[in-house]
Amino acid sequence: MDMSAVALSVVAQLAARSPRQASEAALVQAMKDAVISTDPAAFDTLRRDLRRARITEIDLVDGYFPAVARALGCDWVGDSAGFAAVTIGMARLQTLLHRIVRTSPVELPVDSLSILVVLPLGEQHSFGVQVLAEQLRRRGAFAHVLITPAMDRLQDLVCSGRYDGAMVSVGCDQGVEPAARVVRSIRQASQGRLWVAAGGSMLERMPDMQAKLGADIATQDPDLAMVGMLTAKAARAVAEARGTEGALQRLETA
Repeated sequence: MDMSAVALSVVAQLAARSPRQASEAALVQAMKDAVISTDPAAFDTLRRDLRRARITEIDLVDGYFPAVARALGCDWVGDSAGFAAVTIGMARLQTLLHRIVRTSPVELPVDSLSILVVLPLGEQHSFGVQVLAEQLRRRGAFAHVLITPAMDRLQDLVCSGRYDGAMVSVGCDQGVEPAARVVRSIRQASQGRLWVAAGGSMLERMPDMQAKLGADIATQDPDLAMVGMLTAKAARAVAEARGTEGALQRLETA
């Protein structure tokens, strides 16, 4: 496929419109064609034209890359793309994401939120949690990604006290029970201290995900999840301060 022709076609659609009005389907299709192309430089060719069309790296990470990943998954399920093409496409998306992360480092204060992002056993959408981690970093949080961790490893990290919250991603029916075990393990290891958010594409088919997994919230909105974690962190700080004050008063009256 001639990616120069594809790029010109996409830019022509964008030229007379704002990015919000552009054909999202055409953009996603062009990017999907680029990442599965036999030409390893195809996306770089397309990217130059997308920059001129004001498609930013944030736009890519937050919207277009996840959409391309979903399109590749649909192609695989629908037998319209082979294993090799889908594997190559996902590998290139991973490479592009890592390139953006490396070239756009985020300096975070030491007291920033620290979040454990967990992909339970049985899940396949590791690209999705890596996108989520990058979104969290841009929002000012440290993000530690754990992909299908052993329970003892998960509990060791939770017990370390380094984290203010956890996010657990569920993308398929088979991932529901493993995700519930992850949430229970986090609850036990943190003695209920760690605030847990659940999310992932399964939320669209499971509106009662919060109750089924035992999470504090079920949402696709990282901002909403972070607000909950910040609120819980502040409440813990107040409780600890009151506990310290009470202990000092008891010592003074002893």
